[in-house]
Formats: sequence, C-alpha cells, structure tokens
Amino acid sequence: MKRAFVLILLVTALLYYACDNFDDPAIPEINNCSLSLTNAEGIPLSNVWVKVYYSDKKPGFVVDSTFTSVLGKASLQSLEPRDYILKAFRENGEELGATEIVVTSDNTSNNIEWELDVFVDNYTFTVILVDNKDKPIVGRKVELLTMDGGDPVSLKEGLSNAEGKVAFAKTVAGTYNVYVYDDNNTSVFAQIVSTVGAGENNSETFLIQKIYHNSDIVITGFVHDPRGSDSPITGAVSGDGLVHPGQYEYVQLMALKDINFAENNYSVVFTNTTSPTEYGWADGLYDEASKKVYQINLTTGSVSKGQYFYVGGSARAICSYYQLTVSPQLDPGVFWGVDYAAQAGGNGNGAAKNGSGLLGNGSGKSQSSVKKSAPDGIAVFKGINVDENTVPTDAIFFGTSVTYQAYQMPDNDVYSRTNSDTGEQQTLFGEGTNTYLFPVGAQDVGTFIKLGGKVTASEWLTPRSGTVFLFNMKDYPGASTADIENSADCTVFVDK
Repeated sequence: MKRAFVLILLVTALLYYACDNFDDPAIPEINNCSLSLTNAEGIPLSNVWVKVYYSDKKPGFVVDSTFTSVLGKASLQSLEPRDYILKAFRENGEELGATEIVVTSDNTSNNIEWELDVFVDNYTFTVILVDNKDKPIVGRKVELLTMDGGDPVSLKEGLSNAEGKVAFAKTVAGTYNVYVYDDNNTSVFAQIVSTVGAGENNSETFLIQKIYHNSDIVITGFVHDPRGSDSPITGAVSGDGLVHPGQYEYVQLMALKDINFAENNYSVVFTNTTSPTEYGWADGLYDEASKKVYQINLTTGSVSKGQYFYVGGSARAICSYYQLTVSPQLDPGVFWGVDYAAQAGGNGNGAAKNGSGLLGNGSGKSQSSVKKSAPDGIAVFKGINVDENTVPTDAIFFGTSVTYQAYQMPDNDVYSRTNSDTGEQQTLFGEGTNTYLFPVGAQDVGTFIKLGGKVTASEWLTPRSGTVFLFNMKDYPGASTADIENSADCTVFVDK
C-alpha cells in the first residue's frame, strides 16, 4: 500500500513537470493567392475550374478549388507557404492543363498569371458612332460589359477614333452590354445589348442626334414687357415726371464668331401682331404703314466670339425705370439702340412705332395666369435684304398658344424646316413640329426671358428652354448685366 502511494506521487510529479514545460503548438501560417488565367492570345478564360493539390504528398487530395470569373480571375484561400500543383478543368471535367506554383509567406508575391494552350473562338466587335449627318463622333467613350452573378462587369473600354469607331479585339462569343457615354465621357448616354459570335454582325452602330445650326448669332433673351411705359416717344414725360430717354424693349444676342458689321451686315426683325400676312418677316416692305414687323439693321460696330450684345430701343436700359430713376444703361458699344418710336424700320421694313411696342405683351399680373392671344417672334438674318422668302439663321417665338402658320423658320434647337418623323417640309412657324413657344412674362412687372442652353459655333449641346427672370425694380440700381449674362439659366457658349 505504501509502495503504491509513492508510485502515485511519482507519476503526479512527472505529469506536473511535463505540463509545466509543454510548448503550445505553432499556429500554421496561411496565405491567399490571386490567379489570372488566359490563353496564349491573352484572352481571359472564364468558368474554368481550378483545383489545388500538394506537390509532394497526398496525391489526388484537393487542397482548394475555385472557378474563374468572366475576367479569368480567381482567388485561392488559406494556403500554407509551400509548393503546389494547379490543374484546370472545363465545366464538363475535361482537364486543360497543369502547372506548379510556390506560395510564399509574402502575400504580395502570390499573384499567379497562368497561360494555357487553349483555343477560344473570338471576334473583333466594333462599335460605330455617327451623328444625324452621318459624321463620325470622335473621342466618345464606349464600354463593353458582361454579366457575372447578375452584376455588370466592365471588360474593356475605349475612345472612338477619327472614323467614329471603337474596335474590341479578341472578344469571346457571348452576350454583352454596350455603353456609350456623353460628351464629357462621365455618364452613360445610350446602351444596348449585343450578341457576339459566329453568324452575328459583331458590330453595333449608334446614331447620336446632334442639334446643328447655321447661325453666327443666336438669340439668348429678351424684354418684351418692361415695367411702366414700354416704348415711349423719346422726351415724353411719365406721370412721376421722368423724361424718357427712349424705348425699353430689346433682344439679347450672342455672337458665335468675331463679326465686323461694317463688312458683314446682319439684321434683326421683331413681330407684334395677331394676324401676320403672307409676307411674314417682310410685311413692312409691302405695306408702309404696317407695324406688324420692325427691322433693325446691324451695319456698324463689331462683336467678339462668345460676346453678349443687345438690339432694341434707344434707352439702352436693362430694366426700364422706376419712378424718377432709369435702370442702369448698357454701353453703346454693346447695345445697338434705335429710336423705333420715331424711325421706320431698316430698309423700310416696318413703320415707326409711335408708342407701340417692338413685341406684344401677355395679360395677367401673376406668372401662373399669363395669357397671350397670339405668339410673337424675333429673327436674325445674315444681310439686310429680307423678303418673304428669306430664311432666318435663328428665330424664336413666345406665347401661350399657336394661332397661325406664318414666317419662314430656320433649322435650330427648337425648330426645323423638315419634320424628322415624317420627312415632310415644314418651312413656316406653326407647321408640323414648329410649335415651340418660349414663356411670356407677367404683365407690367418687369421681366427678362432667359433662353438658356449651351451652344457652340455649329451645334446646340443643350437646347434652349426659357426661364422668366423678375427684375428688382424698386431698389436702385435694380439690375446689372450679371443678372442677365452670368447668372443661372443664361445661355452658355462652349468654344470647341
């Protein structure tokens, strides 16, 4: 009994000693690997089953396995640093090849690029970008995407060349999303789903509608109903005692190139009527008493590309007057002012207004209640000889309803001489789709109609739409050129 007790103590002591000197087992080091799988032509191999085996023990034991993505990419997880064998298989189990790899303790080195001697049917898929005049669209971003697990994955992208083409070489047969970006190459402008493969066109053509114009001068805003007397006779005295320096209605224009008017004449015609005649913009040439139109010729001075300038009444005031104070006046160098109350229109096209306006007013003191019995318009012509068949280079109409078909119209951002849907001619305002009307300002409160839009020397990037801006008439100076040239909703010139 005593001997047994001693033996138990001895075993206990040995166990305690052993446990006290036992080292915890080392935690195995594990690493991850990234894999890129292509064929000899550099085409990514997708949906390939890749298996990992030990190279020196347990033959046939799969350490890890993964499928490659549509980009031929995969990730291998939790591998000890050592030698391995990779084998690649099709989905049907056919082996495609094998290779040896070494996984190191430095994860940054564990990037495996594996090339297999496998042929994959591939094609050159071409995207063609043209505009409505069959001109190539150059420098536009195009992206080719496919779906992986329900999410779009970008495969390739490029910019259209001088022929408007982007060629995606070595594109594997399949179905793809094609994205075409906007002018700034920041947002998707158009997209389509296209199939690539044998028997397919392997190309897509995008028709990008451009809004071309043919005008050196565009209309950017106007004042058709200034507060107070719109078009008083020069020298007339208001009820408050203000001596009027002239008339207050005008149009704001923008030059899209440098112009010397002495060398290259232009003209602007205004309408103010509910019943135009067959002579349209040239009505005053056939009736010397007609006040339906009024022409102002531009034959002196000059403007620079991208510059705002003004044509209208001789007061040259931004927003007419309040009580005894005329609003700030624009410099004669940028304002072609005419005493249209006393003088006949250019070339005799329009009688002196003698108190009536260049443009018609609407009715309604609140903007929401404005009505106008018939639209009125403004047109720009290259040259000063305007007749009933002369086509303006730019024109706009404002009002609340289209009540007639008259006046030759240009091709611009809101009007067209040909109906794009039917191909039929529509040369007059009111015909076909030529019905766009810019807004009318509330009656006698002092408004400026900003037309807005973005324009280059040859096209409208953003069409005009029209915004009513209410001048602050009661606080001198009440308005500045910044209000109508550099604020929100003003027309922007893009020099390209």
